[in-house]
Amino acid sequence: MKLKSLLIPTLGLAFASSVFAGSHGKAPAVVQPAEEAAPLGFTATVGYDTDYVFRGLETAQNLVSAAIDGNIAINKDISFNVGAWYGASADDKAAAYAGGTSYSELDLYAGLNAKLGPVTAGLKYTYYNYLGHSSSFVKDVNEVGVTLATSVAGLDFIAGAYYDATARGYYFETGVSKTIKITEQISLVPGVLVSYGSHYYDVSGFNTVKPTLALPIKLTKSATLTPYIAGNLPIDALHDTGEKDRVYGGVALSVSF
Repeated sequence: MKLKSLLIPTLGLAFASSVFAGSHGKAPAVVQPAEEAAPLGFTATVGYDTDYVFRGLETAQNLVSAAIDGNIAINKDISFNVGAWYGASADDKAAAYAGGTSYSELDLYAGLNAKLGPVTAGLKYTYYNYLGHSSSFVKDVNEVGVTLATSVAGLDFIAGAYYDATARGYYFETGVSKTIKITEQISLVPGVLVSYGSHYYDVSGFNTVKPTLALPIKLTKSATLTPYIAGNLPIDALHDTGEKDRVYGGVALSVSF
């Protein structure tokens, strides 16, 4: 099966201060509000993206999305993570491999995160359900992954390795970001992510470089608005498929409770 016959999102575990926080493979998500502002450990997010680009591949444009993500503490070192994400295109310009018209997708995921000294490790399962017109062109996916996250010298690092049961292949990624505090309410968060595939549809080699720049704005103790801009730079195996460089952006609003 070719890479352009399927889209499989998930980024995995990342620190709350990271530009990749909570995004599980979507656009850079909001920086989560302070922990004390979310007594139940859940965050609801709505967003808009000019382009839906996942793992270097553009699938749709003008994407409207909604998500809920929760972390339930089992003890001081282990937590259970569960969530759902739904996205749908606001026009009929989906990529040809996704049906060429409207696009919609529902992701459901669950996992365990454990603090191992300075490193947080995660084990995650994600189910990707393609809906509406898209369901006739892309297959649902079961994916498992392991993630690592840590902070060193003010930098937040993440890494993930995922096995896609449909492709029978692997996807690897690593990223770094830094939160630069501008005021008490506003931060600037630059970051970059690099990915690699092994028998991952068309990709066996380096996949893409993804620079990001987010501007989280803390509206209240529990609400954060985050505009962002990102780049998609296909390299090596993905570049050979004809995927193009892109610049895109969007905005997300999250509320923790």
